[in-house]
Amino acid sequence: MNARRVCRFLGLLAAFAAGLVPALASAQGAASAWPARPIRLVVPFVAGGGADVAARLIAAKLQMQLGQQVVVDNKPGGNTLIGAQELMKAPPDGYTLLWSIDQTFVLNPSLYNRLPYDPRKDFTPVALAITSPTAVIARTQAGSVGDVHELVKRARAEPGKINIGAAAILSQMALEEFNRSAGIEITRVPYKGSAEVAQATIAGDIDAAFDGMAPYVQFVKAGRAKILAVTSARRFSGLPDVPTLDELGYKGVDFSVWFGVVGPAGLPPEIAKRVSDGVDWAIRQPDVVEKLLVFGFEPAAQTSVSALKGRIDSDLVRYSPVIKKLGFKLD
Repeated sequence: MNARRVCRFLGLLAAFAAGLVPALASAQGAASAWPARPIRLVVPFVAGGGADVAARLIAAKLQMQLGQQVVVDNKPGGNTLIGAQELMKAPPDGYTLLWSIDQTFVLNPSLYNRLPYDPRKDFTPVALAITSPTAVIARTQAGSVGDVHELVKRARAEPGKINIGAAAILSQMALEEFNRSAGIEITRVPYKGSAEVAQATIAGDIDAAFDGMAPYVQFVKAGRAKILAVTSARRFSGLPDVPTLDELGYKGVDFSVWFGVVGPAGLPPEIAKRVSDGVDWAIRQPDVVEKLLVFGFEPAAQTSVSALKGRIDSDLVRYSPVIKKLGFKLD
């Protein structure tokens, strides 16, 4: 390179640096001043449901930590696709965040052939917030199964004749993995929603259910239903006497619903860290924990940015082959 070209290159480099430094300073300044106005938390669920209630509980505490109002904006529909796309329209300035379920990030990529987003590239993980295990539930009337071992014993004696209800895709996946682990052939009876599964369980239309716990709380309190086991890696804190399937000897059946907060791609790390710290504080407040347990939720053990990113990465790898095996598709 001759002297003229060297001088020209150095001039261009200096000009680039002169423009870059103020831009970086401006971005850093904006992050340090954040939040200067209310924050919108997009919730891709209808108002009043368990997911929405949990979001509002956390939003109320989060605004105490951040010093700005956190406004919940419900954008339900499309298996959370509508809410996810709403976030993608927002600038990465920390004033629009998304509260969402694992469905958005680790189930939809395998359920849709043409997903309008990339779960790894189009979002910034912020905080893993709460989890909820799938439960094995049976009615308490005479003739119903007393525990998981009895359920397996009956299934082995009558292959294909034991009927188990499940609605959510994660619950259906957990049931299929339980079949595999126990070496049995339980018939999976799909339902549109958990309310239908709960009613069928209590009515005796099915032998048991693999489902979330919230719809069964009233029946358990009334002595009409019992939780036989949970599918999480550890016991649910709200039911410390209920064993996990792993403890009972049925390995690999670890399926828990989780909710978390994400931002748009390019969200500054400083803002993500502040929100993550705020969420961690919020979910550990006694009044929040008490209310979450009613809906079958509990605080996540780890809530950091890296914890959520790691959960997304690991669940994408783990769930994809199970969904493919079961042939689930939504488009």
